[in-house]
Amino acid sequence: MGFHILVLDIPSNGHVLPKVGLVDELVRRGHRVSYVVADRLADRVHRFGAEVIGYRSADPLASLAEDDPAAATSAFFRENLDILRAAREHFGDDRPDAVAYDEAAFQAGRILSRLWDVPPILLSVSVVSNAHYSYFDHIERLVPGHRLQDPVEEITAALAGFGLADQVEDFLWTRRQVGEFTIVFVPPRFQPAYETFDPDQVVFVGPSVEKRDFLGAWDPGRAARADGTRPPVVLVSLGSVRNNDPGFFRTVVEAFVGQPWHVVASVGDSLPTAEFDQLTGLAPNVEIHRWVSNIGVLEHARAFVTHGGNGSLLEALHTATPVLVVPPAPDFLPYCDTVRELGVGTVVAPAELTGERVLAEVAALVGDEKVQHRLRDLQEHTRAAGGAPRAADAVEAYLGRR
Repeated sequence: MGFHILVLDIPSNGHVLPKVGLVDELVRRGHRVSYVVADRLADRVHRFGAEVIGYRSADPLASLAEDDPAAATSAFFRENLDILRAAREHFGDDRPDAVAYDEAAFQAGRILSRLWDVPPILLSVSVVSNAHYSYFDHIERLVPGHRLQDPVEEITAALAGFGLADQVEDFLWTRRQVGEFTIVFVPPRFQPAYETFDPDQVVFVGPSVEKRDFLGAWDPGRAARADGTRPPVVLVSLGSVRNNDPGFFRTVVEAFVGQPWHVVASVGDSLPTAEFDQLTGLAPNVEIHRWVSNIGVLEHARAFVTHGGNGSLLEALHTATPVLVVPPAPDFLPYCDTVRELGVGTVVAPAELTGERVLAEVAALVGDEKVQHRLRDLQEHTRAAGGAPRAADAVEAYLGRR
């Protein structure tokens, strides 16, 4: 007899997509998966057999562009309350066997698991924190004074309505640590202080990057020249959130015009149409997409120019592709440290980005045999972590012990 697992998630491709492999695996094994997700992303999980519980999102991701240190934590807490409300209204007195939730939906997940008295499962698509390592402390070490602020009064008042006012510390972003059974979609060597996490509580399964072709499959034949030869491919992307940067795309893409490279740029939905059209018409060796499967391109690419988001970096490790990272905000800087420590790429500050620098850094990475060797080693390590099948094994084992 299968389990009924409820998943709570935020309205972000970068958070939903890493979990679709797990959803598919659980459904194929005979489990029932219900998934609370914003209406606009419902198709992402419905296609893999999940029962979708949609809700109207207030778009908390927009708050990431604000300077107010409490803007994002406030917006995401209110989004968590909307997620929580959608789940409670849908299920009423019915109860799943477990509540699994994204790290950015941890407030809704922890409230719901305690109200319903069902096992919690944290599903983290990025690195996690404990008493030995803190992602937020890491950012502040790199950018002194840059620290999020929790809306403590708002959180306390809301928790009081659920009889949880004495547990405020468990619901603060800036104090967040793993306290429940956790599946982390990163490989062990990508996680700082990996050895300090209890393997019975925290399972590092690596990325689950399959099942992405619905984003837009890429045909490597598009890189072929008229004479049939194929130049090396470079993928350019700023991820799914902070991608409205015409200057970045113009600088990077124009650098490769007339060069012996084929450029594939995935620019997202935020780039204005006029900018999109200008980039599209630049040169025959340039192709511009709103969305394309990164993995589909990286399987054929020699380099990846990226913002350095967790998901993009793991895709690069999965395909052994060197990265040139241009971090758009402080929250990407801890990952830049990891790139340097692993020796798989180069970091360039946005203010130092020029076309000449892009070409020089990409050429250096592609030509460095030590980088290539490290990437092949990390690719093996990343794939050996287990991905979606191991995540499903861990869920079944955990619930089987309850």
